[in-house]
Amino acid sequence: MKKFTAISLALVMILALMAGCTRGNTESTQPTTDPTQASTGTTEAPTQPTTMPTEPTQAGSAATTTSAQILGRIWTQYGENERFASYGGTVEHSLSDTPGDLDMTNTEEITSKYLLPADQLSNVESGASLVHLMNSNIFTAAAFQLKDGADVRDVAKALRDNIQKTQWLCGQPDHLLVADVDGHLLMAFAEKGAMDTFKQKLNTVYAEATIIYDEAVTA
Repeated sequence: MKKFTAISLALVMILALMAGCTRGNTESTQPTTDPTQASTGTTEAPTQPTTMPTEPTQAGSAATTTSAQILGRIWTQYGENERFASYGGTVEHSLSDTPGDLDMTNTEEITSKYLLPADQLSNVESGASLVHLMNSNIFTAAAFQLKDGADVRDVAKALRDNIQKTQWLCGQPDHLLVADVDGHLLMAFAEKGAMDTFKQKLNTVYAEATIIYDEAVTA
């Protein structure tokens, strides 16, 4: 599995320090995580970190969860002219251009970046993601393996409602998709072209998937 190049890691660091992506906040405070992502909390942006890494963080090892395998099967359907620069998994141990496992103990990242409501965290066993490198609102997908006894439609509704009420940074995505794929909850939000391609690839490899929500983002 190839790792992030120094250039890709530099881009992630630059994105993490961009100042122009807070919602209606003109102060110079900057988020410590992906600034292209949504905000469902208070109106003030997190403060800029006081220190920066002295060398690039190493990319993670190969993903192992079934959630990552589901996203991987979809991603392998993309042709060279359809792919985009991307990363997968939790930011600190992300993989380049492939889905990666999420750290479900990093609840801040799960709830703010992938918009899973905090009261649904107890229903999720594991997860994985694939995100557009330059702007996560262009494309973000995540798959979550639910725990035994969790109701997929209840979790799906909570996730969908949270996406729809989100105040977006750096541009609102056009469309959202929530589906049941082999007992996993698959979520994606993206601009229209990226979503159309994703849905086509999803249907190719998981024609039996149950689409629970497929709608415009109207927040």
